[in-house]
Amino acid sequence: MSSFDLNSVEIKMKNSLDNLLNNFQGIRTGRASTGLVDNITIDAYGQKMKLKDLSTVSVPESRTIKINVWDNSMISPVEKAILNSNLDLNPMIEGQVIRINLPELTSERRSELAKNIKSLSEEAKISLRNIRQDAMNILKKTSQDENIPEDEVKVLQDDIQKLTDKFVLNINEVSKTKEEDIMKI
Repeated sequence: MSSFDLNSVEIKMKNSLDNLLNNFQGIRTGRASTGLVDNITIDAYGQKMKLKDLSTVSVPESRTIKINVWDNSMISPVEKAILNSNLDLNPMIEGQVIRINLPELTSERRSELAKNIKSLSEEAKISLRNIRQDAMNILKKTSQDENIPEDEVKVLQDDIQKLTDKFVLNINEVSKTKEEDIMKI
């Protein structure tokens, strides 16, 4: 039995998919979502912090995001960070609460977001292919160092390819779902 670990390859591929899903959260669809603003970074207390670490974010209505900032002195930096994000959001300050009303997406903006989704998906697939290539190289080196039988190496190579195919399929599915979500009017 070889010391090659197929589980570590699967974990790396899963992390790549999780990263894509995390990136998708920041892409605006037709309805409000806390994930849209959770990861906006704010210069707070001498460091960069995420919005979700400085406030409570909720969705009281389908097109409204409500941000309850815990520290009054952070309202202005939070507003500035939201305006500077590339999400085209217009925050309104109401005391210690910031409201964001999401306007209807134009067809032009929808197409732009769909292209962005395709680009992020392609980056994730490239990441998977790099993980697969690294795994194949490690397997080749391990097989030479440990004199692993050729048929066992072939089985492991097939397993790596099956994992890659599975995760590429997952990426295609989540990308298609997100794209359909954006294109809905």
